[in-house]
Amino acid sequence: MNPDDIKTSQVVTLPGWCGGTWDCELKRPSILTLAAKGAIANPLMKTARKLFYSGVSPDGGDLADEGRVLLEIARAAMVKPSMDELEKAGIELTDEQLVAIFQFSQWGAAALDRFRPLPADHDGDIRGAAVPEQTQRDAGN
Repeated sequence: MNPDDIKTSQVVTLPGWCGGTWDCELKRPSILTLAAKGAIANPLMKTARKLFYSGVSPDGGDLADEGRVLLEIARAAMVKPSMDELEKAGIELTDEQLVAIFQFSQWGAAALDRFRPLPADHDGDIRGAAVPEQTQRDAGN
């Protein structure tokens, strides 16, 4: 296998700061490799392990520790712009962006489907009331 044939990053659409979206080139770093190389500090290993096996959840552990781990993962994942470039510009990632980058790092672009904007012709009804009556009747048969 030729190393040049392996695509290590891709442009991903992430949630924006005040609505909308923005594109960022991301790669998928390994949490295990980050931990092995010391990029995730020892006191954060328990949190990193929980995130690795369970993902981000509302009933998680220490919020500050989760934030530090998510920041390290984002730092390792971001290619263009890099985390350093954002910091130099005085820009901080939002919680939603950090979670989206984490999800991408673990499960790829399909994990970001929920962050994609709805089509322009979407009428805002996500409960199915806009489904034509005939279709609803057919579904019941």
